[in-house]
Amino acid sequence: MTITVLTAAGFYLRYLLDALAGLGVDLSADLRAMGLDQAALAEPSSRVSLDVIDQILNKAVQADAAHQALLANQALGAPSGQAPGLPLGLRLGAAVTPVALDVLAYASMSSSTLAEAIALLCQFEPYRLGFARCDMRYEGEEALVEMQVSGSWASLPLQIEAAFAGWVEFGRWITGNVSHPTCIEFAHQAQAPVAVYEAFFHCPVYFERPCHAVHVSAPLLSRPLAASNPHVSHLMREELQRRVARYAKGEQFMVRLVQAIEACLADGTPSLDQVAQAMSLAPRQLRAQASEAGTTLVNEVDAVRQRLARQYLAASMPLAEISQRLGYSEQSAFSRACVRWFGVSPGKWRPDQAASTTTFCPADTAPPSRQRT
Repeated sequence: MTITVLTAAGFYLRYLLDALAGLGVDLSADLRAMGLDQAALAEPSSRVSLDVIDQILNKAVQADAAHQALLANQALGAPSGQAPGLPLGLRLGAAVTPVALDVLAYASMSSSTLAEAIALLCQFEPYRLGFARCDMRYEGEEALVEMQVSGSWASLPLQIEAAFAGWVEFGRWITGNVSHPTCIEFAHQAQAPVAVYEAFFHCPVYFERPCHAVHVSAPLLSRPLAASNPHVSHLMREELQRRVARYAKGEQFMVRLVQAIEACLADGTPSLDQVAQAMSLAPRQLRAQASEAGTTLVNEVDAVRQRLARQYLAASMPLAEISQRLGYSEQSAFSRACVRWFGVSPGKWRPDQAASTTTFCPADTAPPSRQRT
């Protein structure tokens, strides 16, 4: 059964926020406005909606652009023709730490070879990122670590670039700075001159390709790791597998919960009893399973309403109809919710969105593949 992925690990968002703060972009106020506690993101059971992460990263792109412009204005004596700055995704990836990768970092470091470490990464990344599945396969003298992406969030190219940059940086660290890819492929468009990417990755980088992939030479994969420790590796692998198993179980529950909430919205704000009945659970079971998944019914009802509101507004649906579909008894209640979610009323959100330009193109609308010249 294919599980629809809706969330990422809380520690993944915390890593992004810490890295952004290190780059001069502080989004703590935005996080509080969304009702998120940054300290709680470190909890192993913490999960965050991918919609929320997308909103935060889109704000980060805007804030980073303003910050970079300020730095450029201050550097009046900088020589002309200097190399363009790194895209935000690469800068986030370069800030990767063992804490950012959680148990994967220690399981990878203690593995016997780079191949074992990459196999663990492929197992762990769906749990960490939420939007991706990773596979490794061999093609001649190379191995391909391919990322298959779900969803069309505007920030996906940024997140994919950050993930690849983080993989490469961490790989260099655990191999003593010898883990250089043979090439990198991205399915989306470049966000900066290709030469900037190639200088960062130390290899050819191609865009608008059929897949997202990191190519690694087969001999490098068999290279022993200096910090290899079979005992630590065994313990870390067990913990990693427990995390992944809990994640898979929790995501199945979350998919059913979201479906039940959507089905109940037509009758108004879904109650605990209504949603529990739709899921064939006792109310106490629903409450307990939601708590185990790191959420509450109230939080998920709000998240579903926000996601659907964005879709309905983008489709130019009448506000009265949207309000009814989302289970609000009055249109004014929907308007107040929009101000809380988006910072503006629903009537203003539409022209603002129409006038805005998206910084990153969605991954599923990337142009057809072509060779880099």
